[in-house]
Parts: sequence; structure tokens; C-alpha cells
Amino acid sequence: MNKKVTFTIFTLLILFPFLLHADEGSEQRLTSSYTSIAEKDCITLDSDDLGSIQECEPFYDIRVKVIEGDIRQSITLLRKSREYELNFRSTITSAFSSLGSKIEWVHEVDKPENPKGMIVRINSTENTESIEGLTSSLVVSKITLDKICVIGKILPQNNQNNIARGLLENAKEMPCIK
Repeated sequence: MNKKVTFTIFTLLILFPFLLHADEGSEQRLTSSYTSIAEKDCITLDSDDLGSIQECEPFYDIRVKVIEGDIRQSITLLRKSREYELNFRSTITSAFSSLGSKIEWVHEVDKPENPKGMIVRINSTENTESIEGLTSSLVVSKITLDKICVIGKILPQNNQNNIARGLLENAKEMPCIK
């Protein structure tokens, strides 16, 4: 079976119980805020022929670094002097990749200081025989008081953004991708 179809089916099988019961007994209403990770809005901390490190707009007490190396991008978050390397190269794709221009921070209504997670777009060249034909996926990461990690990759499909947000409805119970 095609890897994309298999991953989509696997994702839906995992998400379906969470999406089905998301409203049961839950008063939690989630909304989103956005910050930029566009190169023009970030400060370059280090750069050489192999890549760069940029610091971008923080979200409350979470600092954001965009790491680029070997034509692949990832994000490292910093909170209370602790670094959380999301390492998209091993958790999401080893293909050449670039990030979208913004981070979506998902949090309870009127409580942006306590984000539940973040969603960022990653464009990757999954077809190794051609640099053309990017796959535009969403990377979903959960944020708790003591953990920040990647919990999902949503492949291109109808309602891709809603599926990513739905994953964060019950992110606390979701396992981290290693």
C-alpha cells in the first residue's frame, strides 16, 4: 500500500476516537494565536555554509529558534531555560524541507499564556528523484508544563487544519514521536 495512504489511514484510526469524543464532558474551547517564523521577521544568531540558527518571535514564555542545516529546517523551543528540540528530520521527514512562515499556537479561549500545542507547516521533497513536487504537511506538537514534543504529521487532505487542531484537543494523552 502507498506510504501516504497508509499514514493517512493510520492517522485517522488514531484520531477518530479523540475526534468522536472531543466534546463529551469537555467545556474546553480552543482557539489559536499566530507568530511569524518568516526569515525577514527573525534574527540570525549564527550562520555558515552548512546552515543557520534564527531566533523568532516568542509566544509568552516560549522562545522559538528555527534551525536550518543540510537544506532541512526544524524548530527548537526554549522554555524556562530548557530546550526542546523537535528535530523534524527524525520525527517528521528526512527529506529536504522548509517551514511555512508562521506558527499556530493552540490554547484555551482567553488563556494564550497556557498553550496546548503548536502547528507548523513543513514542505518536503518526499520524491527523492526530483526536487519538484513538494508535500505540504502540518506538524503538530503538544505543549505541557514539563514536555514539548511532536505528536503528529498531517498529510495534505481535506480539512488538514481542522484535523491538526483536533489532534490537540486531547494532546496530553498523545505519545511523543521518537
